[in-house]
Amino acid sequence: MPAPDHSSVRVPFATQFDLTSTGNGRTYRIMVFKPLRPAPGGGRHPVIVTSDGNMTFPIAAALSSLFGFGGVRSAIVVGVGYPTDNPAELGLTRRRDLTPPTPLEAIQPQPGWPEPRAEDFGGAEAFLDFLVNELRPLIAERFEGDVDSQTLYGHSLGGLFTLYALFRRPDSFRNFVASSPSIWWNDRAILKDVEAFARRVEAGEVSPRVLITIGADEQAKLATPPPGMSREAADRLIAAARMVDNAAELGARLAALDGRSGYLARYRALDEDDHTTSLATSIGRALSFALRE
Repeated sequence: MPAPDHSSVRVPFATQFDLTSTGNGRTYRIMVFKPLRPAPGGGRHPVIVTSDGNMTFPIAAALSSLFGFGGVRSAIVVGVGYPTDNPAELGLTRRRDLTPPTPLEAIQPQPGWPEPRAEDFGGAEAFLDFLVNELRPLIAERFEGDVDSQTLYGHSLGGLFTLYALFRRPDSFRNFVASSPSIWWNDRAILKDVEAFARRVEAGEVSPRVLITIGADEQAKLATPPPGMSREAADRLIAAARMVDNAAELGARLAALDGRSGYLARYRALDEDDHTTSLATSIGRALSFALRE
C-alpha cells in the first residue's frame, strides 16, 4: 500500500510569524490564536502570553477555543517561541530569555548539554521589555488585544521568568501564572525580590493577580533518572531543588500579603502531576484564573 500524503499539523484558527526584537536582536516565532466570536460588548479580547510557545501554545490555543465554544469568555493566546523545531536548540535558546542575571559560577553544567557560557543566560529584563514594549502594541493593533487585560504564563524556567516579571515589574501584566517555577535557580536568588514587592503591595502601589502551581509529585523520586545521570545524583538534585516546598512557601507568603482591592495570590498543588504532566494541567488552571474569575 502506498504511503498516504501528509503535511504538517496546523493549529486551528491560529497564525504565526517571526519577529526580530529591536531591543535584544533576537528573533522570536510568534504564534497567535484569536477567538472566532467577537469580544462581549464589542470590546477587545483579553490576551494570554505564554513563554516556551513552541510547546505551550498548541495546548493554550485549544483550551481558549473550547472556553469560547463553552460559553466562557475566550482570549487571544500569544505563544512566544523560537524559529526552530530542534528540541536541543529550543532548550539552549530559552535559557537566555527566561533567566535573571546569573554569575557563571552559579550555573551548574548538565549532562548532555554544552558547557555554560555567560552570554547564554541572564536576558530576562530584555525579554520582558520585548513582550511589553514591542510585542504588546503589535498584538493590540493587528489582533485587537486588550492592553489592560494581559496574562503572563510560564512553566519551569518560564515560571521563574514569570516571578521575575511579577517582582520587578508587577504592573507589566494583570495576571501572573508561574507553573512549577524554578525557584531553586542561583541559590533561590529570585526570593531576594519578595520583600520589596511585598512592601509595594501592602502600600497599595500595585495589585497584581498571582497564581503559583506545582505538580504535587515534583519532589518524588524519579522512576528513571535522566540520561547521563546516576540514581544518586538525580535524588540529590530533586532534594536540592525543593520544587514543591519552594512553591508552597512562596505561595503562602504572597497569599498572606494585605494588598488593596484587586490583589490576589493563590497557590495550587496539582494532584498526581509531576514536572512534565503539570504543564498541561497548569495551562488549564491559568485560563480559568484569567478568564473565569
